[in-house]
Amino acid sequence: MKKIIAAITCGFLVIVLSSAPARADRKTMEGFLLGTGVAILGSVIIHEINRDNRQHQGYHIPPRDHHRQDRFHKSNYGSYKKRHYKPRKGHWQIERVWVAPVYEKKWNPGHYNRRGKWVEGRYERFLVCEGYYKKERVWVRY
Repeated sequence: MKKIIAAITCGFLVIVLSSAPARADRKTMEGFLLGTGVAILGSVIIHEINRDNRQHQGYHIPPRDHHRQDRFHKSNYGSYKKRHYKPRKGHWQIERVWVAPVYEKKWNPGHYNRRGKWVEGRYERFLVCEGYYKKERVWVRY
């Protein structure tokens, strides 16, 4: 739909702007140059609309690191794991963690209270979710 509207608008501008100066005072050269400029501008707009904006990016494959590949080869991996394995010292423990309540800030417009007095509008905090305890696994080091 945009392409049709753009093409009709460009065509209309070419016709109107190229013929208007040629009729006034018979300045045909100005009309010709103006019409040519409008035609070039219109073609640029049409080509920009019809152009595919998606940019195709090729996938980059990083070069192989042969030294790293040899070090972690299947035949060497078992011995590497035995030499560099360090057990972590500590244990998992379940703890209760407090999750704070969630409030939402909303505008409370001006109003009359129960006693009939005017209260100015202000922002107030409204409770969305109450606070609660949550059980989490925590790593405890010795």
